[in-house]
Parts: sequence; C-alpha cells; structure tokens
Amino acid sequence: MFDLIDDLETSILIDDYEIPLDLSFDTVLKFYELLEDDRLQSFEKIYKAFDLFYFGDDVLAKQFSFEQKSKLVEDVSNYIQKNPYGNSEDGSLEFEGVEPEKLYSYTQDAGAIYASFFADYGIDLLKERGKMHYITFKSLLSGLSEKTQFQRILSIRSRTVSGLEGESLTNLLELQQYYALESEKTVDNLDSQLGSMFDMLAAQAKS
Repeated sequence: MFDLIDDLETSILIDDYEIPLDLSFDTVLKFYELLEDDRLQSFEKIYKAFDLFYFGDDVLAKQFSFEQKSKLVEDVSNYIQKNPYGNSEDGSLEFEGVEPEKLYSYTQDAGAIYASFFADYGIDLLKERGKMHYITFKSLLSGLSEKTQFQRILSIRSRTVSGLEGESLTNLLELQQYYALESEKTVDNLDSQLGSMFDMLAAQAKS
C-alpha cells in the first residue's frame, strides 16, 4: 500500500534473514502471468515466484526451505494486494453492498494500460521496467483519468444495460463483447487463486 512517509518495501524478514526483493512492476506482472499458467502445480509456482522476487545471493537462496520460500511469496502477495480503502481493523476487506471488481487483466489489457500511462502521465512503461515499484504503478493505475483508453474500457465493462433499448443497447452489448475479459485472467480471479493456493499448501503441511 502506498505511503507518503515510509519508503516502499524492498526487503522482507524471514526467520531473521532480511531478504532483498525485486518488486518492480514488471516483476509483479510476471508473477500474475505465472499464476495464469495452468500447466504448473502450486509448489512449482512457489519456487518460480521465489526466484522472481528474490534479489539476493544465489548461495543463500539454496539454503531456504520450501516453507521459507512459500512464506516469502505469501507475504509478498499480501503486501501487493493491500488496499487503502474498504478494510476492517484486522485488515480484511469489508464492503457494504458489492465489492468493487477489478475488471481488468494485466495481460489482456497491457496495451491499454501502456497507452493510458503515456497519455496521462507521459510515462513510457517499457522504460520503467526494473525501476518503477509495483505499488507506485498500482497507485498510478488507479488514478488514471476517465479520458484514458484503460478507464473507457473499464467503464464499458461495468456499464449496466438496464434501461437501454434499441441501438443504444445493441451498441453497448457489441462493445462489451469486444472488450470481454477472459474471466480466469482477471486480477480479482488471480488474487482469489493466491488465497486458495496458500490455504491448500497450509492444509498439506498439517496433514
């Protein structure tokens, strides 16, 4: 979660080891792509995710157990998913009514995100790879103006057809079909997969 006082996280403490992390936005987006890979089992995703985030000595990395690597990936996952709004005192999400959906995919909407950052902020995301922290990227993404391609696509996806008829209804349905998301790739779905994956691994460890 973005903080104007403290620095963004670039390391994590695991069993008294301070582990340097690569949390640049492109690394985190690669992590989300990894979650989409149905060919990999959960434990394989943990190993690969650790290799993505770990930014330290290779010799030290070999000393960590699977449980330690899993803990690192879980803690990083919790950190990148933190939301400044709609949280209860214990950090869990609380909403009156419907939880706002993340109606986008980092892979499917990559072009729209790139164009929107360039249009609104003059930021070329290709030049920011390995530099811009994911939390900075996430904050800028949520702050994109309504005139950007990304926000227009989100508006189309979330718009209700209630009260529409004739040509207006046809046009909206055609646009929603054109910009339809592959549901399994939405950020909401992948965040849910993360929780399920760690729950499953914890249950296996206890058995």
